Amino acid sequence: MKKVIIPLFLLVSGCLQSSFIQAQDQPIKLGLKASPNLSWMAPETKHYNYDGITGGATVGLVADFYFAKNYAFSTGFNFVFLNGKLTYGDSLFQNTGAIYGQISRKYKFVYIDIPYMIKMQTNSFGRFSFFGQIGFLTGFRINAKARDQFNPESGGSSLDENNNITSETSLIRQSVIFGVGLEYHLDVNTRIFVGVNYSNSLNNILTGKNSATYLSEKSQLNFIELNLGVLF
Repeated sequence: MKKVIIPLFLLVSGCLQSSFIQAQDQPIKLGLKASPNLSWMAPETKHYNYDGITGGATVGLVADFYFAKNYAFSTGFNFVFLNGKLTYGDSLFQNTGAIYGQISRKYKFVYIDIPYMIKMQTNSFGRFSFFGQIGFLTGFRINAKARDQFNPESGGSSLDENNNITSETSLIRQSVIFGVGLEYHLDVNTRIFVGVNYSNSLNNILTGKNSATYLSEKSQLNFIELNLGVLF
């Protein structure tokens, strides 16, 4: 056993040492970004309808770990404010009992997002370089609220109220993300970047049930963002 373990240990140690030496020659770029975004709901429940695009924002930290000259593992830590709108039939209990009607709901989500992407960059053209990136995004929901406008079919009264719906949403939002952009090299270390990312959700973010039909609510949450930031 020792005859196998000792050579294997020496081999792994040599590989790790070689990787560490190579990694020292590659830069690590850290930075900040601020991104206005447009988001929308993509419902999968019967009679739930998409009701438009809404604006939000992202702020956070960017980290690019270059493992080759023009290739990096890109990640970060972002606070993301996403919104969406749906309309659907539902029922509410009022003084006279269950009242059926139409609900227009605007969702307001706050997530902590952690991207993990491969970034591919061109050589510099003067002070500019271009990049593309693709990977996955994991979002952890920290808050979810909704503004509900209820219009009864007959009888009852209209309502316009805000609700906390954190318990009716999934804790995790998983999505695929890809984007393109350019970097302007101010000097050897500092770069300004501009880019566009598109995130397509892979899982349902709703966990509630419709009070009238008892159907489980299902919808994805997608967004596109304009990235503005600086790398050091």
